[in-house]
Parts: sequence; C-alpha cells; structure tokens
Amino acid sequence: MIGSIGIIGLGAVGGMYADIFRRHLSKDQVICIAEDARIKRYREVGVFANGRRLDISYVTADAAAPVDLLIFATKYYSLADAIGSAEKAIGPDTIVMSFLNGVISEKMIEDRLHPQHLLYTTVQGMDAGKLGNQISFEHCGSVAFGEADGSESAAVKAVTELFDRTGVPYIRPADMKWQLYNKWMANVGVNQTCAYYACAYRGVQPGGKYREIYIAAMEEARKCAEAEGVHLKEEDLQKWVAVMDSLQPEGEPSMRQDTKAGRPTEAGLFCGTVVEIADRHGLEVPVNRMFYERFMA
Repeated sequence: MIGSIGIIGLGAVGGMYADIFRRHLSKDQVICIAEDARIKRYREVGVFANGRRLDISYVTADAAAPVDLLIFATKYYSLADAIGSAEKAIGPDTIVMSFLNGVISEKMIEDRLHPQHLLYTTVQGMDAGKLGNQISFEHCGSVAFGEADGSESAAVKAVTELFDRTGVPYIRPADMKWQLYNKWMANVGVNQTCAYYACAYRGVQPGGKYREIYIAAMEEARKCAEAEGVHLKEEDLQKWVAVMDSLQPEGEPSMRQDTKAGRPTEAGLFCGTVVEIADRHGLEVPVNRMFYERFMA
C-alpha cells in the first residue's frame, strides 16, 4: 500500500493533486520536494487550492527520504532540474510517475534516475489554473497510467488502490504509449497554434482563422507518431477536433497562458519533439518548423 507521496512541482496540476490527496491522507503523507527559497515562500504565504490552504509537508532535495510514490508535476523547462533533485526521494520500491505533457519525460527520468518502477502516465481533462499562490479548478480530469508493456504489475495495482482510496479519477489504457502520443498530438496542435497566433480556442474552432494551421500541426504529429511505431488514425485526430470545438471559445490552452504571462513555454515537448522525430525519419513538418523558429530558435 502506498503510504507516502512525494510531489515535485506545486503548480496548477501538482497543487491540485496535492489537495486531493491531502483530503484523504495525513500531512506527513503528502510531501512537496522543493528548494529552500521556494519552501520558505510556501510556508509564509501559503498555496491555496479552491480557497483551501494546502496543509502538506515540505522538504528539500538534500533532506528527502525515499517515498512510496514520486510524482513529477513540473513544467517541461524545469524537468531536468527536478530530476536532479529527486535522487534521495527514490528507493528500490519507489513508484515514479510523470504528470507532464508530451512523450519524452519518462525517457528523461529513466535515463537519469533508472527507477525500478516507472509507470507511463498522462493527465487529461482538468481545468486547473494557477495565479500567484491561488490554484483553482472545477474539473480534476483523470490520470491515465500503466506499464509500457501493458502488464498488470504490482506498481499498477498499488497506484490503482491509492487512487481508489483517495478519489482520484483514472483510466488504465491497454496501450499507454498510444495514449501518450494521442494526447501529445492534440497539444501539438492547439497549444502551439493559440500561442503562436495569440488567440483563444475560438481561433481554432469552426470558422476560426487558424483552424487549418492547427489541424495541419496535429497531422504532422500524427505522421511522426506513425514513424515511431505508434498508429494514430485520422479518426483519432478528428476526435480531438471535436473536443476542442466543445470548449468555451474564450478559454485558452496552457501554452497561450504562458506566452501572455511572459513565462517560458513547453514548446520543447511539442514542436521540439516533432522536429527531432521528423529529422530522424526524413519527414516534412513545415508548420511545426514554423513554430520551432518562433519558440525555440
């Protein structure tokens, strides 16, 4: 049974799940791992989730001890540093999950930390946002997770039991690699298009000025997935189009929120990965190269 959860990254997603876990577990069981200055700020001004102050434990990387479950919930541009701070939190029995977007965070974690129990994971459907020290959300979405080979491992069973116990919605797809690439395809399209053209969802919805560009970006990602052995179909792409068409027109994806706020973006997960795969396989990806030149050149 999972009794201790370490979270690296207390932004909108990490803070939302910390709040959910804390409602069912003790303060000592939900642990944020961060640097000294950040912990000092959290303790002084607090972090609030839907108005509730997060009453969790804080520990520095140097003082961390192995936890039963370690969750990476940083932004992509902070992941390398986060991985470097995680060594003391991982023991031989620690289960590791990455709540980041994209298809490369698991490999980055595996290459640096070599955890014995790394589950492929993606989170989807949440509407969490963070402004200052205030996290707000109505829908917590769901966590899709599983072994890379689809096996029913002890780690999968342990996380399933934890999520059942704490009320975290989840799904366990038969093919987690497909699940990762499918969600990535959607983000490659909507996140980057809205950020590049400084528009809300209405810009890619029916009648939107940038709809064709957005769909073309997803199609390039779909072809890259195919080159990597992950078979995404046109109907999978169109399902995401239908989802995006259903969103509030004035809403904005996370990458657009980042560019508005002057923050670094997660373009490395999106056009950066598309271009890297395309270069290896000799594919043409003009839309994502356009995004790459804007966000990463």
